[in-house]
Amino acid sequence: MDFHHAGGYSLDRHNKSHSRQKRFLSYPRFVELMVTADAKMVRHHGRNLEHYILTIMSVVAAVYRDPSVGNLINIVIVKLVIIHNEQDGPSISFNAATTLHNFCVWQQSQNVQDDSHPSHHDTALLITREDICRAKDKCDTLGLAELGTMCDPYRSCSISEENGLSASFTIAHELGHVFNMPHDDNLKCKESGMKHQYHVMAPTLNYDTSPWSWSKCSRKYITEFLE
Repeated sequence: MDFHHAGGYSLDRHNKSHSRQKRFLSYPRFVELMVTADAKMVRHHGRNLEHYILTIMSVVAAVYRDPSVGNLINIVIVKLVIIHNEQDGPSISFNAATTLHNFCVWQQSQNVQDDSHPSHHDTALLITREDICRAKDKCDTLGLAELGTMCDPYRSCSISEENGLSASFTIAHELGHVFNMPHDDNLKCKESGMKHQYHVMAPTLNYDTSPWSWSKCSRKYITEFLE
């Protein structure tokens, strides 16, 4: 099984100068998230859902605080939306690409455009228990996002399939794509002369990856994106 572009994720059991890094690290970045859980999440987790989501997101926040990312990134939930009735939210189906599109359109309608408003979000995340697929016979996909969309209010969004606490790493991975990070085995990483390091942005999540830390390639691309 493999993560799939545009930024999909699935399950399978050059250096900056010191002064430049130091200067950049003196500016913490706060990424404001709207987190949405669908009706299937409600039915599965019941009254524990909100606590469960906050637990998952605390792991995501910890991954983004790991020093290996090379930047001070704080993940902040500004809005938690729990959809009890399907008709109140975006249309969600097994088709990952269609679901991502529908969610992106819907989340934009839920956003406050004023960046200074406390409910304004920079990016939106859908957590679902729908078995999302990139094709009818390829249902190993665990998430989907487009590359480098953080600054586009219409496309700054991602979807992740929840299948336990490991969904934390799926969410961190998909958010990484929104930050313009390619997979760790991408040609962009090879062209930079970087050895294969399988971390958060590994193409597969298995026992050989380290999903709680970042590769040098991820560090390079998120730093360039934030600058």
